[in-house]
Amino acid sequence: MKALREPDRKALAKLLADEDPRQLQLLQEKLAERGEEGLTFLESVVRDGDPTAQRNATQILRVLRETAAWGALGQFCATCGSHFDLEAASWLVAKTRYPEFDQAAYRTRIDQMAQELRKRLTGRETPRATIEVCNHYLYRMLGFRGNRQDYYDPDNSYLNRVLDRRLGIPISLSVLYLLLAVRLRLPLVGINMPAHFLLKWQSATTSFYFDPFHEGELLDEEDCRELCKRLGVAFNPVFLTPTTPQIILLRMCNNLQAIYADRDPARAEQFGRFAALLSRGCETG
Repeated sequence: MKALREPDRKALAKLLADEDPRQLQLLQEKLAERGEEGLTFLESVVRDGDPTAQRNATQILRVLRETAAWGALGQFCATCGSHFDLEAASWLVAKTRYPEFDQAAYRTRIDQMAQELRKRLTGRETPRATIEVCNHYLYRMLGFRGNRQDYYDPDNSYLNRVLDRRLGIPISLSVLYLLLAVRLRLPLVGINMPAHFLLKWQSATTSFYFDPFHEGELLDEEDCRELCKRLGVAFNPVFLTPTTPQIILLRMCNNLQAIYADRDPARAEQFGRFAALLSRGCETG
């Protein structure tokens, strides 16, 4: 496919000022075929076009970026294996709903949170005291908390929105905690307990559980049994086995499939397909 020449660009910019939905749909399809070149052209119109062209270019650009995000996440789920960069996977999930957010800026925010925690940790704390310092910073100072008022709000599941609103559900708050743990070299692992995701400090000398949804409350195995009982789940010791990034991503996709089932069936179907890909990977891995 030949590169867009200046006369072509001017003609396309003129078409973007058209209000005919059919014409705009055709234009969207043509620009999608051009891949990155099409996106670059639309970005130039958003910067420099007339108001109508800017509005239409912005809308088409968002659709194309979201489509690309779905494709990237689908490819990732089909090929990721059991162990991968959980942070990269979390950004891919977020891009399917917020394709234009600045991933580098959000990564920097997590870096800064970890840097602040390093200042507060002397390295001489016990494991439990270390988690208590982290809890104080995250929940008391920054105000992160579990969203008990609107648990099924989709934004609770997207890492960028968890950082923006400081609200989440057990797995999204756990993922944030795990990403900080990687930066701080803390031996934390995910615990894929039914109905309520937890974290575990797991080292050669110490192990205990804690609950990021409930302000990092420290738990022992008996507390986990009681939590299952309150949630109506028959406890099985296998629930407390450390999990993999693949299972975490699978749970995220399953959650979003359920959340969108009534409010956005098309999104639910997409997340269902990704969950199926990950499930097959779990069976063969």
